[in-house]
Amino acid sequence: MSNLKLGVEVVSAHDLIPKEQGTANAFVEVEFDDQKFRTAIKDRDINPVWNEQFFFNISDPSRLQEKELEAYVYHANRVSNNKTCLGKVRISGTSFVSQSDAAPLHYPLEKRTILSRARGELGLRVFLTDDPSVRVSAPGQDFNFASTPTTAQEQATVNSIPNPFQETRTNEVRQFQHLPREQQRPAPMAGQQYYAQGQGSYGDQQQRNYAAAGNKPEAPQVRMYSAGPQQPVDFQLKETSPTLGGGRIVHGRVMPGEKAGAYDLVEKMHILFVRVVKARELPHMDLTGSLDPYVEVHLGNYKMKTKFFEKNQRPEWDEVFAFPKEVVQSSTLEVVVKDKDILRDDYVGRVMLDLNEVPVRVPPDSPLAPEWYRLMGKDGMRDRGELMLAVWYGTQADECFPSAIHAGSTPIDSHFHNYIRGKVYPAPRMWYVRVNVIEAQDIFTMEHHHIPNVFVKVRIGHQLLKTRQVRSPTKNFMWNEEMMFVAAEPFEDDLIIQIEDRVAQDKDEVIGEAIIPIARLQKRADHKAIVRPVWFDLRRPGLIDMNQLKEDKFYAKISLRVCLEGGYHVLDESTQYCSDLRPTMKQLWKPPIGLLEVGILSANGLTPTKTRQERGSCDPYCVAKYGHKWVRTRTIVDNLNPRFNEQYTWDVFDHGTVLTIGLFDNCHIGGDNHDHGHGHSHSHSHSHSSPSSMDKPIGKVRIRISTLETRRVYTHTYPLLVLHPSGVKKMGELHLAIRFSVTSLLNVFLTYSHPLLPKMHYSQPLSIVQQEMLRHQAVQVVAQRLGRMEPPVRREVVEYMSDARSHLWSMRRSKANFFRLMQVFSGFIAAGKWFGDVCQWKNPVTTVLVHVLFIMLVFYPDLILPTIFLYMFLIGLWNYRFRPRVPPHMNTRISYADVAHPDELDEEFDTFPTSKSPDLIRMRYDRLRHVAGRIQTVVGDIATQGERIQSLLSWRDPRATAMFLLFCLFTAIILYITPFQVIALCLGFFWMRHPRFRHKVPAAPVNFFRRLPAKTDSLL
Repeated sequence: MSNLKLGVEVVSAHDLIPKEQGTANAFVEVEFDDQKFRTAIKDRDINPVWNEQFFFNISDPSRLQEKELEAYVYHANRVSNNKTCLGKVRISGTSFVSQSDAAPLHYPLEKRTILSRARGELGLRVFLTDDPSVRVSAPGQDFNFASTPTTAQEQATVNSIPNPFQETRTNEVRQFQHLPREQQRPAPMAGQQYYAQGQGSYGDQQQRNYAAAGNKPEAPQVRMYSAGPQQPVDFQLKETSPTLGGGRIVHGRVMPGEKAGAYDLVEKMHILFVRVVKARELPHMDLTGSLDPYVEVHLGNYKMKTKFFEKNQRPEWDEVFAFPKEVVQSSTLEVVVKDKDILRDDYVGRVMLDLNEVPVRVPPDSPLAPEWYRLMGKDGMRDRGELMLAVWYGTQADECFPSAIHAGSTPIDSHFHNYIRGKVYPAPRMWYVRVNVIEAQDIFTMEHHHIPNVFVKVRIGHQLLKTRQVRSPTKNFMWNEEMMFVAAEPFEDDLIIQIEDRVAQDKDEVIGEAIIPIARLQKRADHKAIVRPVWFDLRRPGLIDMNQLKEDKFYAKISLRVCLEGGYHVLDESTQYCSDLRPTMKQLWKPPIGLLEVGILSANGLTPTKTRQERGSCDPYCVAKYGHKWVRTRTIVDNLNPRFNEQYTWDVFDHGTVLTIGLFDNCHIGGDNHDHGHGHSHSHSHSHSSPSSMDKPIGKVRIRISTLETRRVYTHTYPLLVLHPSGVKKMGELHLAIRFSVTSLLNVFLTYSHPLLPKMHYSQPLSIVQQEMLRHQAVQVVAQRLGRMEPPVRREVVEYMSDARSHLWSMRRSKANFFRLMQVFSGFIAAGKWFGDVCQWKNPVTTVLVHVLFIMLVFYPDLILPTIFLYMFLIGLWNYRFRPRVPPHMNTRISYADVAHPDELDEEFDTFPTSKSPDLIRMRYDRLRHVAGRIQTVVGDIATQGERIQSLLSWRDPRATAMFLLFCLFTAIILYITPFQVIALCLGFFWMRHPRFRHKVPAAPVNFFRRLPAKTDSLL
């Protein structure tokens, strides 16, 4: 039996509605799992303090997330001996946390009914405990409001009366009674003044108390478990209550604090910015008179460098360095200019700045103007030239924040600075290129002694497709084949058409070619636009000189129908996780229906991915993808608990899309097995990178926008689950804040009636093979374009975010889909079993009631559809109480990841084509044949049943067909002369007859159907 119990500490209430002479006699009733407890009554106090604890027994811990804790605040009317509700608080089971993580939270009181009133807040501390020494609280007695004790002395007297029927408990739960009137309020925190009523709301007071003065740490996070009874607790979502820029988040509601700026979904970070602009009049240092200057910025134990310039006395760096305020341990900033040398860098001069005099800049103020500072040498003379600097305090709302180099525990060389900055990447706009190869004329081959075997090869970049081979003794060839390609703006690759002749088995001879610029092709938005065929002249390959082209007497030509399809949406990700469904042409775009705001707060407990100085380390950064916009946060160097606090926004055009956020380890900043800080890793070799020089994925989070409620802030920590050949592994947690807001709720409702994809996908649909091929090409195009930006989004990152391997075979995924299908049909199977029990009369009362209902529906058929829809309405209304309160997340049980065989996982991670040994491949092939054989048998059985139905009228079995025709004739006559209600009643009663009138052998119609012939006799 489980020892899990729910503890509730009723702390206090604030600003309750007065009921009698501007005050109230308040008490609280707490209900959970059919258990109810009451606190003491606090007379004439609208700000009562209880500090009482209760413990509830949990009957079924596996269904804990479906239960709710309800706390009602009442006013006790001692004259009429009744109670009046002042408000209620309802807490979902998904929010319960362990006792060590629990903290008092003040929940706003809600109305009990629509017509009632509610005001104020109730402070509760809710937690789970499995301590066997904790006993469930004793059930409370009914209140007699005229005689209920109200003071601590009276309550202690009542508690001191022994109860002979109550079991003696060794560990009593202490209840702290309320203090005298002048001590009822909690003592204010040190350095904080008490805010009386009328000087600010209680939420503001709590906000000021939580945000301590100066740089004190904020209130502890409150972690709350999410839904998923079969999901391990460590793999579940945890709801948090962080204090962000807009205020403290409690259950999706924002408790307003100080004035919120543009970054209200991230924690406000105070940052010291140092901008090193340029220098002038620097002295000569070497014997040759040259100077290779660079700048070092010193702040306490942190040191950061700019890049150096060779032989330049007027260098321009224009680099910004950022130091979080919590790491500032010095009151002086030192900026040193040095000369790069082979053995030892020479000292040029320095600038000392007092941080107490640094100004504070708040956007939208204009950027701070830089200032010239004279450099002071070692001798104290300020004759070493001048350095232009700008130093200020700001936040992440500063426009220099994304491009700044942030201070970390590990120094990074200047040539790696570009690889750790955060950027926003616009994905290229992609088009489908439709090429219809019709025919070619005047084709002369080099070989005259054989019949030409000609085919056409079409190429765009790395995409290559061929037509079938056509043999013709004439000089004209006909194909009429259609091909599809992917091209991205700006169009850098041309469409290359080549006609080749198959001379030998492995030898092709190029006859002619044509180069067509893609930018000149016709663009069409729908299937109604007519694309006319065009004849293109072919030239012999290898002719570059214009004079040779003019003298060439080669007059072959090819007829093509080519266009750019703008009515399709180019799929570059899995169809289940599409982040954008708009067509390519901007003229077909509709206005956005909402705005998606995402705050990437932090990551916790990351698993080390490399070693640095003989310890585990990680250099994490986040990548978020939605629509045509990719974002990348800055890289937090050498940190297993990084704090990003970066906020991004996207326009939402269709809420049936998915946001994908991934966490990766930056491979450019190596560990002990790399040349840390000195290696040169380039983005041009992404496609041929070794595994050690690849950005390793740490985890991924998917959030479907349609599952988010509007005007609510979702703050959760998402477990980063990654599937390895050894099994599923948790790599850490990612803390996010998400808000989805809509411009018009009516537009959102209308979106449900629109087709999911653009109209072109339905007027001229693409085959499944075409979609998979084009999707693979689109992913390669996106990876190529994003890999050319600075810093690059590497190919492995694009493929991981786009689920490039989702189409490959996986035994684990096949089993998961099979069990998903069984779960879908489980309701129908359960209904069939229930009806079978009714027909077997296992419960006579239920069977009789079903007979009565059946008779009513037969005689009143108009009630069938209304009854069905009313039943579904009531079920949906009942399920509203148990609706999901958190976004869906990856589930290891649904994915069949925690019970998969290691060999199945090894097969899933195998390369394509395979790189395993022949014996292992043979074993897996035999296993696949076994599974496919079962599927083959099931498909064959379904086809057999369908063929038997067709054979009823095909006279394949003449006696069976004749019997069926006679049966149809007699049935038609009987149905014509007999009312339908009589036929339905007879069939229903026969179907639900008592088992005494049943036989164990199959019925005659079943035997007749099983004897019908099928096409299995014709199979080899």
